[in-house]
Amino acid sequence: MTKLIVSVYAALMLCCVLPLPMMGQSGYGTVKGLIRDEDGKPIPGVSVIAENSKTNFKTGTQTDSGGVFIFPRLPAGTSYRFTFSSIGFSTEHINGHVVGAGATTSLVAKLISQSSKLNDVVIVGYQQFRRRDLLAASSEVGAKDLKANPLNNAAEVLQGRLAGVQITMSEGAPGAEPVINIRGRGSITQSSEPLYVVDGIPMDNALNVLNPQDIESINVLKDAASTAIYGSRGANGVVVITTKGGRNTNGRTLVSYNMFYGIQQLAKKIEMMDARDFVTYQYERAWWRGDTAGAIKRYIRYPENFDTIATFGKGFDWQERTMGHDALQSSHNVSVTGGNQNTTYNLSLTAVKQEGILINSSLDRKNLNFRLDHKANNRFRFGFNTRYTRQLILGAGTSDAGGAGANRLRQYTRYKPVILPGEEEDSYDPTLDLNNAGNGFNILNPILLAEAEVRKRHINQLNLNANFSFELVRNLTFRSQAAYNVTTTNNKSYDDTLTNNAKTYNKQPVVSLNDIQVTQLVNSNVLSYVNPALFKTRHSFSALLGQETQKTTTTSSSQVIRYFPVGTPADRAFNNLQLAAASTTAYPQQQPSSSQVPVTLASFFTTIDYNYAQRYYAKFTVRADGSSLFGEENKWGYFPSGIVSWRISNEPFFESKWVDDLRARFSYGIAGNNRITPFSYRTQYVSPASGGYGLNGALNGVYNPSNLGNNLLKWESQIARNLGFDLTAFKNRINVTLDLYYNSSKNLLLNQAIPSSTGYTSQFQNIGATSNKGVELQLSADIIRKRTFNYSASFNISFNRNRITSLGGNNIILRNSGWFSGNNFPADYILKVGEEVGTMYGYINDGFYTLSDFTTTSYSNPQYPGLTTQYMLKKNVPSNAGILADALQPGSPRFKDLNGDGVIDADHDRTTIGHSQPKFYGGLTQSVTYKNFDLNVFINFVYGNKVFNANKLEYGSAYGAEVNLLRSANNRWHMIDDNGNLIQRTINSGGSTIIIGADSATLGGINRKASQWFPSTSVNGFYSQSYAVENGSYIRINNITLGYNLPKTLLSTIGISSVRVYVTANNVATITGYTGYDPDANTRRSDPTTSGVDYAAYPRARTYVAGLNINF
Repeated sequence: MTKLIVSVYAALMLCCVLPLPMMGQSGYGTVKGLIRDEDGKPIPGVSVIAENSKTNFKTGTQTDSGGVFIFPRLPAGTSYRFTFSSIGFSTEHINGHVVGAGATTSLVAKLISQSSKLNDVVIVGYQQFRRRDLLAASSEVGAKDLKANPLNNAAEVLQGRLAGVQITMSEGAPGAEPVINIRGRGSITQSSEPLYVVDGIPMDNALNVLNPQDIESINVLKDAASTAIYGSRGANGVVVITTKGGRNTNGRTLVSYNMFYGIQQLAKKIEMMDARDFVTYQYERAWWRGDTAGAIKRYIRYPENFDTIATFGKGFDWQERTMGHDALQSSHNVSVTGGNQNTTYNLSLTAVKQEGILINSSLDRKNLNFRLDHKANNRFRFGFNTRYTRQLILGAGTSDAGGAGANRLRQYTRYKPVILPGEEEDSYDPTLDLNNAGNGFNILNPILLAEAEVRKRHINQLNLNANFSFELVRNLTFRSQAAYNVTTTNNKSYDDTLTNNAKTYNKQPVVSLNDIQVTQLVNSNVLSYVNPALFKTRHSFSALLGQETQKTTTTSSSQVIRYFPVGTPADRAFNNLQLAAASTTAYPQQQPSSSQVPVTLASFFTTIDYNYAQRYYAKFTVRADGSSLFGEENKWGYFPSGIVSWRISNEPFFESKWVDDLRARFSYGIAGNNRITPFSYRTQYVSPASGGYGLNGALNGVYNPSNLGNNLLKWESQIARNLGFDLTAFKNRINVTLDLYYNSSKNLLLNQAIPSSTGYTSQFQNIGATSNKGVELQLSADIIRKRTFNYSASFNISFNRNRITSLGGNNIILRNSGWFSGNNFPADYILKVGEEVGTMYGYINDGFYTLSDFTTTSYSNPQYPGLTTQYMLKKNVPSNAGILADALQPGSPRFKDLNGDGVIDADHDRTTIGHSQPKFYGGLTQSVTYKNFDLNVFINFVYGNKVFNANKLEYGSAYGAEVNLLRSANNRWHMIDDNGNLIQRTINSGGSTIIIGADSATLGGINRKASQWFPSTSVNGFYSQSYAVENGSYIRINNITLGYNLPKTLLSTIGISSVRVYVTANNVATITGYTGYDPDANTRRSDPTTSGVDYAAYPRARTYVAGLNINF
């Protein structure tokens, strides 16, 4: 019985269980599918949602690397709605798809690519990414932005458009080099210029030689996650430039022609005295100094004809004469592109001519660019790129020049605004001969000087770049790239007999030649593995292993050739150096000098990238660099980095109808700076120009050590931390990127004071440290998107705080910008812990001494009738007599007594007076299209920086006669009354200088409206002072472009694809309180510690352009 019961129970259970698999097979179905783009290419990572509205069942998956997805078990019997979405593509739906029990069905969907930056391909560290998969902090400008701003210099287009990238144009001279800092200044004394990588190859000064129309994109890498792969060159950021290549045109050849013509005009003048004001001041200065036989007699009969000064009027405007003309510019570009699915090519030719607004200055540049890419088969590809640039720059700016003696622009403002009877505008004035001791400012007729000084700079650059890639096995590719770059720069200068240089050498013409050739060989070999669906799962993995070598050889030579025959033209002198005579004077011919400096770099690097389900990302990089710049102890540097990212929008729990993409990321890494003076670790020797040892009755030359070597020198390095957030919303219409960073640099190179017992005063050591903390915000939006009307805008703003955190035990280090006379003047900048690099240092102005600062006693001298009062400084009033060029008196400049000792001096009363780095900067771009019209307006801004306006110090001073002054000097303290009578002066009495003048009521009444000190009582040596430090903040309407596309129906009959005509205005208007030509000036860019100096910077022009784009 028991066995029977068990058997029956087992049979019942078997009957219940057996139908279960059968029920499972009949209640579920399988759906497979393939997602492609409009070109038929599979799209990986597409989100696929299957939804049954009747049962409220919902599930999702993603496509693999082949664009395939699968739902292996969907409940059968009802219809489903399938939704396909991916960043950068349209969202598509398939409705009513019925899932049959036990059946397998297939779906095919096509997604249309949308205009989204997230789909753009970005090159970062030997790899390519779609922007949506890029983890690095970066900013990009594309060909569209470059096209909308027709300029000859790509750096001008970038200014204000990239968050975290500060670009200062230095000045407006043709060919002027910009200063670019990414996330502040990391180094103190060494270069903070970023690394430029053009088509995978490092290239110095790329933005100044590349034609903007040949550039496809400029991507700036800012955090260690992207720059550490460049190792010792990445600490200052990396600018990755991709030039235009060919495209698949199905065998057709496309030709385009782009041109524009324009005029440039002086945007702003410095307000100087007119002729009447000038002669009035010369009269007053002569009376005050007792110079009765002085230069004033050239202008009026002195002193009896004071009333005739009123007849001088406005006089001659030298700024208008030398910079007021319409300077022409033109650009012509022809490009030929085409190809098929295997081969693409692009050929581009560009010719640029630009006159400078300053007479005898110009730029002439020719560019040739050719690129070929070929796919031999599915596994082997190769490419070739060649570029040739030839530039001729005439004239010279001031951003890398010396002091006042080498500065031509100061002549155009300070030369006397009076053309005397018998003179012409180009007349030689012997009174203002440079050999005349009375010409204390070395001022010469500007037109004669422009003709007497000839400056030519020839730049030739050749870049050859070849690469190939071979897929060894599936997902594993080897790529090799080799490049040869050579840049030759020939600088020629000619100084005719009128110049100060020629007058030093027997009043005969002088030629200076300086030639530099930089040759670079680069080879990189990279093995990369990419598997977007590891083991057919949702894990994506890629790895890169690479090696790179680079050798750069800099060969230079220089020579100064003197004593050419008087009347020798510049070109004849350049081409016939043998015309120069040997000299028997104290200045013999200088021997030529030359040098050759080879620098080699060997590198090994690896990168690993991982992501899971396009939600969780990680990237790790390490690079090792060995450089000949350092000694054996520290030849190798190691630079690791890592980044993690979380795409929140791909989480199943995250549901939002308006958020397309939301991501957070954090990176940490170390990068290096090898932009230092070569072989600083070695003791170097120089041969002095004179002197030596006597041996065998002759003087023998010697080589003396110029520095004490330091074999322990190592890399300047930077630790970078970055937290970022990316948001894309409303179907890719709004994009927001927010980055917060903290960069700390250490081992910075400084000259450290050492015991004199070593025989040296200082040694180069790794003792400095800085920090940069900041926030960057980038916004872009398609505000209106209609069929015939579109309006979009983009905005960026960057905040950065730079601080020096260590000077190796030093409290302060004083620096001299050398703006007026090399390093002979007092320090005007300071390095100090807690302050930023580029901190200005000097006195704080406290107005001028007034009558209330003096006691008075009666004075009588028949020689000075009307001067009845003697003035003596009160004992409780601080005195700066020790730093004034003339005796302290009413109307002398006054400074704050910071230590309260009653004596104002350089040791105790100078302090921080300004910072050259801005608190924030950015830009706003607005674009409107209506039917065939397009309008683009760009505004950039800078706030919170100071500019050391050295022009105010010199142009507001007059220790020498017959130099013009700033118009603001009309508000000076006066030494004469309205009738030309002397009311104040200094005299010698018993061996002492005393101050005499009219009574207090008369002197005070005449000067009741005075707001500035008397110019001839300025400080000795142009000591820096807060008077010259101005607010450099500005808002600039940088560019307005209006274009029109001709109707295609009109063009199709004549074989033209499109024609666009446009007009552009650049540097339209600037809102600023700065009194110089332009607040965006930096005429001492070669020294990062003295940035922000404006000393007679070449003015930036306002430009009007009309252009044409034709595509055949």
